[in-house]
Amino acid sequence: MSFSVKRAIQDALRSARLFSMALLAVAVILGAHYRFHRLDRWDLSGDEGVAWAGAIAPSVEAVIAAEPKVENGGKLPPYDLLLHGWIGIFGDGVASMRRLSAVIGTIVIVLVFVAVGEVFGSLGDGSALSTGQLAGAFAALIYATNLTMVMSDRTAREFPLLLATELLQIVFFLRAQRRNAPTDYAGTAIFTAAMIATNYSSGFLLFAEALWLGCLLPAKWTGARAGKLAILRPGIAVAAGVVLLAPVLPSVFADSERAVRTGAVDWIKVQPISWPFMTLRDSANSPRLFWIFVALGVFGVWRQWRSARVASGFLAAWMAGPLLAAFAVTYVIRPMEIPRYVLIAFLGMFAFAGLGAGAFRSAALRIALAILIVSLSAPQMRWLRNYHELGWQQAASLAARETVRGDRIAVYNRYKVYVVRYYLPPNRRTDAVSMGDKCDSARVLIIDGFVVTQLEKLAKAQACYPQLLARVHEVEVRTR
Repeated sequence: MSFSVKRAIQDALRSARLFSMALLAVAVILGAHYRFHRLDRWDLSGDEGVAWAGAIAPSVEAVIAAEPKVENGGKLPPYDLLLHGWIGIFGDGVASMRRLSAVIGTIVIVLVFVAVGEVFGSLGDGSALSTGQLAGAFAALIYATNLTMVMSDRTAREFPLLLATELLQIVFFLRAQRRNAPTDYAGTAIFTAAMIATNYSSGFLLFAEALWLGCLLPAKWTGARAGKLAILRPGIAVAAGVVLLAPVLPSVFADSERAVRTGAVDWIKVQPISWPFMTLRDSANSPRLFWIFVALGVFGVWRQWRSARVASGFLAAWMAGPLLAAFAVTYVIRPMEIPRYVLIAFLGMFAFAGLGAGAFRSAALRIALAILIVSLSAPQMRWLRNYHELGWQQAASLAARETVRGDRIAVYNRYKVYVVRYYLPPNRRTDAVSMGDKCDSARVLIIDGFVVTQLEKLAKAQACYPQLLARVHEVEVRTR
């Protein structure tokens, strides 16, 4: 190898921008592989059946009308409409519907890089720009290879879309703090509305941003550098995004109240008081990897204290705010401590880890860290090969063989009716009905009650249909 070539490689490795771009490319390639590989490995899940039922309606108007009927309430139909259009082009096969989430999830890898970079570009000083690029690239790599995120991006649900809208909202929100540009205020409002419409759990990010703006007030009063960031105008832009949804929010609240009143969300239970820490720890899918993230975050804050002190404060609000909000709602209103509702908080932890990894000046150490992250994350992907979704397809096929067209097939509980309908022949889909809480006259019952159904209700359903025909991956098919 000639001297000039060696010199070019060394210069490239020393360049934070080139290293970041290369690392981002690796993250996208690995992330896309994990997200797209064998998407039909297991059956459609009950939650995915709900998404399919909302999106399969024949028209846009029908999709909008169907959404509050099939969901638990609290959401609007952006994802259902997107999936509706996707199905119209690519069909409603299991792999096809999941491919939409995989596409969005792969885009989110790039958005993580952009959002984390914007944190340091907007909140750090000039010397923090290269740090932000490196932190964003490492955060993107962690996201791309994290099992929790890969599973979310391989599932036909709205959560990859939610993360995409939340990250875009963060980008415009931060830009609105340092620039007086109408486009940034408009982007903040639009993506605030978009993320709330996608899933109500995005309100936890709004709490984090409110916490951040509140912490900036003392800085403004004391004349500190952080006090130069805009507070009022970005806050108004966020409020404007909520106002954009004002015409439809009453119906959303009504649907949510109905879901609570009818017990549709009774399966969400109060978690131990340590839940915020435990769920953050578990999101790494490896205790060793989690403590590496912690060590990197502490090192990054210490190393970049002068140039990125304010940026570190925002990352703290980004990571802790959604977890604290879910914790507070649980104890003040009703249980809401579900990991998928706080996915955005996990990205805050990844950003902290990226800050520490990017703080190393040695290219060799950066490469070693990237290899370490991938090597510790890759073994977790073996879980994908061993995972089995509940046996809905086999259960639906058996129930169809035991009955004739027009015979009702009871399903317990009602939100699992849709996945059974998915696997029934098209001319028999209306035969699947919800059992409810009383013994049904249907000939066959399909039960998935081993995770979220109360034991006494499960026993009652089994007593109504005492003869067990088959048990497939914890789904029972029973008859009288």
